[in-house]
Amino acid sequence: MMLLGCSPNEAPRAEDQVDLQGLELTRLDGTSVPLQHWKGRVLIINLWATWCAPCREEMPALQALSEQLDPERYKVAGISVDRDLNLVKEFLLKYGIDFAEFRDPNMKMAKARLGVEVLPETLIIDSDGRLHRRVTGIRDWSDADFLESILPGGLAGG
Repeated sequence: MMLLGCSPNEAPRAEDQVDLQGLELTRLDGTSVPLQHWKGRVLIINLWATWCAPCREEMPALQALSEQLDPERYKVAGISVDRDLNLVKEFLLKYGIDFAEFRDPNMKMAKARLGVEVLPETLIIDSDGRLHRRVTGIRDWSDADFLESILPGGLAGG
């Protein structure tokens, strides 16, 4: 059973070791893209599901973040763990979520490769492709102080 990471007071864990080498993400259309494709940018990857209330609440803030950050330096992406692709597409369309979206319907990658145990969970991957921070639970992605504290090099640079 999946627990929801609702506690906004849980500190990100920078010490987690995750092997991202060779990781490929599956787009909603079934094609794949290697994580390496974004090397040189900081990745903000949110794992979520349509059935997860905190996930749904957080998505508009992530959309706003994706519109505010410099696309040459940052990439916001989502990985849905929903089994029903149509529900995912309907949700994204309804709420105007247009940042890069991927899927992991059986949570094989989320659990085995990324160590995700609760939703929502956001992985901050530095420009060299290494896990920098793990942020569990819903967050205020419009909070500049929070972003400054979790992004590699802060908002000013990496």
